Amino acid sequence: MPSLEPVEITAGRLHLRPWRPYDVDAVHQACQDPEISRWTRLPAPYGRHHAEDFVTREAPQTWADGTGAAFAVVDATTEQLLASIALLQLTAPSGAEIGYWCAASARGQGVMSQAVATLTRWAFGALGLARIEWRAAVGNVASLRVAEKTGYTLEGTLRRALVVGDGRRVDCWVGSRLPDDPPPPGDPR
Repeated sequence: MPSLEPVEITAGRLHLRPWRPYDVDAVHQACQDPEISRWTRLPAPYGRHHAEDFVTREAPQTWADGTGAAFAVVDATTEQLLASIALLQLTAPSGAEIGYWCAASARGQGVMSQAVATLTRWAFGALGLARIEWRAAVGNVASLRVAEKTGYTLEGTLRRALVVGDGRRVDCWVGSRLPDDPPPPGDPR
């Protein structure tokens, strides 16, 4: 894949931008929440060195090698870190996987739904992707609600297809969104 030029996207109260070195402490703090490691692939326990490696090496490398697009989701006014969202395993124009986590203080406020809808529109429009896949550990109802609210279709369950933070292999739900799927209810398009 050719490299991707990092972009910034403002969507109302949210700003999606590439990670910056000063985000390390906020990422480390947010990822102390056991709910994040319970449902995601992030290592548990999550040390400051993990946050530093992610922010300063891993995330920028995905842009540089064209295999992903990792964004910090911040408050558009205060720059407070609210969430993380990324396109993973990007093989444009074929597709990518979407992955995300939300800081505990930002949950229940529609942050993830807005960020997923924003990134999805950008991926289809700017990158011309043919498919975006979503996966979540079975039982992660919050992630399922976000996916369904943003127009992703649940396609099934994959047995032991996801490795979560503590190294366990768990069953996962899988879904997708296609560029010609109808917009979800309430989408202002």
